[in-house]
Amino acid sequence: MSPQRITEAERSARVWVIDAAALLREPGSRRRIEIAGQLPGLAVSGSAIDDDEPVAISALLESVSEGILVSATVTSRWHGECRRCLEPASEQFTTETRELYSHDGSEDTYPLRGDQLDLAPLVRDACILELPLAPLCSTECAGLCPECGANRNSEPCTCSPAADPRWAALASLQETTATSAHEKDA
Repeated sequence: MSPQRITEAERSARVWVIDAAALLREPGSRRRIEIAGQLPGLAVSGSAIDDDEPVAISALLESVSEGILVSATVTSRWHGECRRCLEPASEQFTTETRELYSHDGSEDTYPLRGDQLDLAPLVRDACILELPLAPLCSTECAGLCPECGANRNSEPCTCSPAADPRWAALASLQETTATSAHEKDA
C-alpha cells in the first residue's frame, strides 16, 4: 500500500484544528496556544489577505460549562488598491475576538465536534471583519485629480478646481453685475 500524500491545503487546514479533550475533561482548565498558518480566500471587495500571507493567532482556551471559550488576538496583513490614488495599499492589522465553541452548535456559537476545536472559521471571520472595503494607502492620500488624472501625492496638478454647481446661480448674477457695470462705464 502506498503512503497517502497530504496536499498543502490539507496541511494548512490541519494547523487550525486543536485537540481539546484535556480541556473538556477538566472544567475551569486553561490552555494558551499560538498558531500561524495560511487561510486562502480571505477577501472583500476592496482588499484581501494573500493566500500565502501568514495569519497568526494567540489564544487562551478556557473550559466552561457550555463548551470552550476562546479569547484570541489575530494578526495578519491585508493588501488592496487605494480608493483615492489607485496605488497599492497594505497594512498590518491586529484584532481581538472572544467566541464560544459548544457541542450544541447553535447559531451564536462555533461548533465543537467531538474533542476537536477548529479555529479556522473563527480566524476567518475575525480577518474578514478587519478587511477594509475601501482601503487607503495613507490617511493623508490626496488622490487623483478628477480633471487630468495626475496622482497628487507624487506630482503637482495645475488644474483649477471645478466650480461648485450649487454656486452657479450666484456666479451668473456676478457675471450679469460685471457686464452691467462695464456697459455703464462705456
